[in-house]
Amino acid sequence: MAKGGKIAIIGVGSAVVVIGASYVLAKIGIIPVKKLANSNKMVASGLHSIGLYKAPKIKKTASPAVDPLADQRKELAAQKAALDAERSALHTQASAPIKVTPSKTASISPLDPKELARMAAVYEQMTAEVVTKIFVKLPDEQVIALLRQMDEKKVAKILEISTPERAARLTMNLSRAPAPISDRTTANTL
Repeated sequence: MAKGGKIAIIGVGSAVVVIGASYVLAKIGIIPVKKLANSNKMVASGLHSIGLYKAPKIKKTASPAVDPLADQRKELAAQKAALDAERSALHTQASAPIKVTPSKTASISPLDPKELARMAAVYEQMTAEVVTKIFVKLPDEQVIALLRQMDEKKVAKILEISTPERAARLTMNLSRAPAPISDRTTANTL
């Protein structure tokens, strides 16, 4: 046999002995296979292919489904809550009785019957919704005086649109006899 062939056989034989010994030492636990496998994925793959290492099974835990719209839902819920609060405040404000304090100039000058009749005629030309919005800003005494001058159908529409509290208060005052002009003048100056 040629010298080169002998060297090859000795080299291969030595390699087989070293590999065999390493295999046996790894199997009995002298060579730390897990440590080697954890340090390098390629080594882990090689050790796995010759049966020295089994990769630990990773338990797949069911991760909760991530809602991509969660933040938007929270924001919308906050906006809805704010709108509901605003709606509630507006409803409370709309149903609250309106207290209008007469101005000092209104209490000094008495209501002019001619001007009252003229303004009642103007208000009869407007829609009940618009008149109600204006009457909200006027004192009850002046509204009652104007309503007394207006057509009953128009008065009915205005009372229908008014808040129940104000409509009841105006109705009570309309059902009373009007005060004489001298009493109104005295009441206005107080």
